[in-house]
Amino acid sequence: MRRKGAIAGVLLLLCTSVAGATTLIKMDFSDLAREANHIVVGTVTGIEGEYDPSGTFIRSNVTLAVERSLRGQAPDTIVLRTPGGQVGGMEQVALGVANFEVGERVLVFLTSWGDGTPKVLGYVQGKSRLVVDDQGRARLEGGSSNGRTLESVARELRHGPLHNIPLRPAN
Repeated sequence: MRRKGAIAGVLLLLCTSVAGATTLIKMDFSDLAREANHIVVGTVTGIEGEYDPSGTFIRSNVTLAVERSLRGQAPDTIVLRTPGGQVGGMEQVALGVANFEVGERVLVFLTSWGDGTPKVLGYVQGKSRLVVDDQGRARLEGGSSNGRTLESVARELRHGPLHNIPLRPAN
């Protein structure tokens, strides 16, 4: 009986040492706006999974066609990196990470990984989907901007307490 308990204990230790954890710090709209390098509206045009250089983890490169920059001078296309994704028949899921779909219109708050590659600030909190409501207004779903209109976000960045953020005119 002791041997089974010892084996179970060793297996439990192995499982916990292999499993990683992500701790998300709660960020509201103001936190994201203050810390983001760029705040952009765009459409997802591609998602490509790849292994990291160590070959251990899968990550995804998400290509955004930028429609509008609300903070910073963003290029017309941004390729951001997210943890998790698919390579061949393998899939790795990263909890708390913003998920993207090709064709989806999004508002994202961006910062950078250590190598300078863009990433979503605050993970899932920094990404909102854009949907058009019955009145034709672009509304945000998900993330810290959930329930707001795109224009209210743009107005707050232009005239609110965060008004000193440099803006690029909409196309």
